[in-house]
Amino acid sequence: MEDSMSIENQPVSEVPKRPQFITVLCVLTFIGSGLSFVGALWGYFSIKASEKFLNNLTTSQDHAHGMISGMQETMMKAVENAVPNMVIGLLCSLICLYGAIQMWKLKKTGFFIYSVGEITPAISAFFLGGGGLIGGAGAVVGLLFAIVWIVLYAINFKHLK
Repeated sequence: MEDSMSIENQPVSEVPKRPQFITVLCVLTFIGSGLSFVGALWGYFSIKASEKFLNNLTTSQDHAHGMISGMQETMMKAVENAVPNMVIGLLCSLICLYGAIQMWKLKKTGFFIYSVGEITPAISAFFLGGGGLIGGAGAVVGLLFAIVWIVLYAINFKHLK
């Protein structure tokens, strides 16, 4: 009987309370990682569909030749890098998800893991995305978006252990 009493009287180790802001960021990251994963697959298959269109596109339209030529170059670069872009997108969405899970558990390592998963696609988009105005602008927007999310998590870094 005394054993059961001693178990009840033992102090319960408190689990640190996760701040609501980290909870919201993590939930949004869980959703965003899933969407990014699907988006990487969607991007691959849509690029492959665009490749068929590019192969059928004729440059005999003199009035639009310059514009079509520039778009073709950008699209051909995207087609050439479709597999690396897909792999990077899939892996980085999983890396971000894992980092968010770690931050959900209030672990500091999650922040660094998440940051790598967030920055890598933006940097690779600049090099693999086809360059030009569209590829460069997409890379800049992706990098700005990544920086905003990293800063939001960094604001709460003090709560991580």
